This record gives sequence, C-alpha cells and structure tokens, in this order.
Amino acid sequence: MSYIKSDTGKIRHFTPAAQEWYNSIYTYDTNYIKTLPVANRNLMSLLRSFFNLQLNLNLMQNKTKRLLLRFRRVSTKKTFIGRGDVKHTSHKILITFYVLNTEGMLLSQNYEKAKKEIFYPRYKFKKSVKYNREGKSILNYNRPLSWEELFFEGDHNELYDIYTMSIINKYADYSEIELLNSYYEHLTSLVEKNLLTVDEKRIMFLNKISSWNPIEYLKFNQVKFETVKHFKEKKIRYFYHLLKLNSLKFTNQFMSKLIYLVKKLYNKEVEFNIVKLKKMHLNSDIYTQVVSLKLRNRNNKLFRVLKTSLRKIKLPVIRKISERISKPNKEEFFVNRIRNNIISCMFKDNNDKDSLNSLLLSFYPAADDLEINIKKRSSSNNKKISLKGFVIRHHLKHLKLRGIRVEAKGRLTRRATASRSVFKMKWLGGLKNVDSSFRGLSTIMLRGYHKSNVQYTIINSKNRNGAYGVKGWVSSK
Repeated sequence: MSYIKSDTGKIRHFTPAAQEWYNSIYTYDTNYIKTLPVANRNLMSLLRSFFNLQLNLNLMQNKTKRLLLRFRRVSTKKTFIGRGDVKHTSHKILITFYVLNTEGMLLSQNYEKAKKEIFYPRYKFKKSVKYNREGKSILNYNRPLSWEELFFEGDHNELYDIYTMSIINKYADYSEIELLNSYYEHLTSLVEKNLLTVDEKRIMFLNKISSWNPIEYLKFNQVKFETVKHFKEKKIRYFYHLLKLNSLKFTNQFMSKLIYLVKKLYNKEVEFNIVKLKKMHLNSDIYTQVVSLKLRNRNNKLFRVLKTSLRKIKLPVIRKISERISKPNKEEFFVNRIRNNIISCMFKDNNDKDSLNSLLLSFYPAADDLEINIKKRSSSNNKKISLKGFVIRHHLKHLKLRGIRVEAKGRLTRRATASRSVFKMKWLGGLKNVDSSFRGLSTIMLRGYHKSNVQYTIINSKNRNGAYGVKGWVSSK
C-alpha cells in the first residue's frame, strides 16, 4: 500500500452573498433588478426616519418641552442605522441591518442613576440657605434628596396647606381649629416678612399640632410619608416609561406599519433581523455617521474629533512571529488523518456498540471535556469551555477587531471666510488580513477589489463653510 501524502489545506472562508453584493437575488425579471438600488436607498431612509421618530410624551402625563428639528438633526442622542444586507427569495425578503441606540443607552443610564440617587446616595447630605434678590430664603442642597431625607428635609408647603384645610373642614365646630388656622396664618406672615425661615415655621406648626392633638400629628406624618413615596415613584416611573417607549420601536406590533411600507416597496413578504450594537466602531457605517455628525459643528476641531473617536477602542495584540507560528498544520486536518486508514480496520472492534462514534471521538474532542488554552505572559493554562463557545472560538471568522481607520477631507476649517480644503487621518491597529499576510493562507476578495475582513464606508455631508467627506474602515481578525 502506498502512503498518500497530506496535501489538503485549510478550507477557504467564503463570505455570504449578501455581504458580497449587498443584495442576494436570483430572478428572471431583469427590470426588477434595475429598481433595487433606488429601493435600497428608500429602505434606509424609511428605517432612519422610523427609528428616530419621537413618541407623544403626554401619554405619561408629564409636561416636557419638545426639541426643535434643527437641534434633533445634529444631536447624537438618537438611533443610528447601519447599511443592511438584503437577501431575496422567491416570496420573501430578509433584511439584516445594524442599530446603535444611543438614546436608549442614555435613558437606561438616567434610570439607574435616579434609582441610586433615591435609595443609595453617594455623597454626604449638606444643606445651605441662599437669599434671592427679593430677600426670600431658598434652601440649596448639594445633591438630590434620598427617600428618608425628603421626608424630613423636603419642601412640603402644599402639604401643610392641604392638611390645615382638612383639619378645618373636619373639626369645624371646635374653636381650637380657628386658633390653629390663625396661628398658621400668623407664621406664614412672619415668613413673608423674613422674620422666620420656612424650616422654623414647620417646626413651630408641628409642635402646635402635637401639643393640641397627638393623633393628628401622627396622621400628618403618615400623609407626608405617602406623599414622598408617591413623588419618588413618579420620578422613577418617568425615566422607566421613557425607556419603555424607546424599546417599543423594536417590537413587531409597533413595526407593523413599517413592514407594510417595505412590502409595498419590494412587492414581497418582509422579515427583519435587527442587530443591536453597544459600540459605534463595530460597524463602519455607524462609525462614519457619528464622526460626520460631530464635524457639522464648527466649534469642534477636526483632529480632536478623529482622536476622541478612537480613544475608547481596545484592540488585541497581534504579533507577526506568533501568527506565523500558529499556522495550521496540514497533517492535523481530519481529511489528511483519515486518508490512509482502511475502512475495514476502522470498525474491527466488535465489542463496541457504536464504533462510528468512537472513531469520530478519536479525531474530534468530546463535547463534555472541551478545553481551550489561554496564553498569558507568565504561563499558559487550560480552561473548560462549552460546546457553543468552542464552535464560536475555533470555527467562526472575523470575531475580533483588528484595526480601524478614519479620514476626513473638505471644508473643515474653523474660519468662515476663504476656507480651504483640509485633510486629516487617524488610525488604530492595521487593516491587513492576518491569514494572507502572516499565516500564508489564501483568502478571497469582495467585489473584486475589497478585502473580505474590512468594512468600508464613505459619507458626504456639509456645514456652513461647504461640503466634506468622511471615510471609515473597520478591520476584523
């Protein structure tokens, strides 16, 4: 028997057809293909306008001022939509697009911050008294009041008035009520003349109630506690409702109108796959949108915007020597290992009930005992991992960020007259393909000239000085 040399290499990584041409379609109607570029452009405008609409805040019975349209256009607190991939079938169209919901992130931060301020204040409570131009005293706090602090230190002027009127209506026959009412009016006049502060008025009024009727004093404390509780719940509920209204846009019930419009656009059934991102640099379309939006403000310096956009990006360390050493060995592949084995020898063990299972386990690791080798600077350790994590780590491509690059060119000077074109560039990491550059493995190209591991986007915009363009590249490993 002649030994067959191992010559089968690693299988090429072929990207999806939708990533290759943005549209994956096979049709006999050539006129339908001609309308796809216009339909895709209308689709992206529909998605941007739908996910950036503002819901009516009167649903929560809270008075809020609506932001003007010119400020909403330049605000970064909105939903950014990345260019999607469209896959056509005979009766349905699958649309996959990327979303960065900065508005929802901000609302969730405010919601968590409001809960911490109410229940777990960070700073020590300090109170000070300030006087306005008219000479009236105003209490000033160094931070928002917590639950207990609002009960003792909060402003309850309206509650005092309501409670006084309730006592007068309840005990209208008693002469003590008239005395209590006149006493309250007397204290109020002293506060208006700046002879007493509001806190001193509260203390004197409460002492009068407690000496007159202790039961009413306890009722007053109970009313005050319920009022504070209702106020705090309303404050948290405000941010909670805003957050829920923002998340409603991504539900199927709310997107029914959008699906109906897209059906009319493509004359097919529609299915959306929404990929929510937490960082803007994970998609080149969203990254360039944010940078170009920041550059519309003439007060922002060009190089500073490009520099700050790369500040929070963390890239893994990639070394040429280690990548060349980690080149896969052809003899370890399953095809090369099984090529010289005889089939009759594979199943010679008759005692084993499932000989095929034992054969495959000799070539592949068991799902229960999966381990990965974690290399650190000092030593390397083996750590157990799940089957899902093993498949994602070893069999999927382009999981880690390799590098990012951004270029801006155009009328981006800060002076208003005689403005000239400016070109600035900033990058982090590299755009090379690790397989083809370091490991010596063959790779494919997208559209004939684009690298399969790089996302490229160009966006045109304008400001008061003129037009400018932003280019962005995001590379993966």
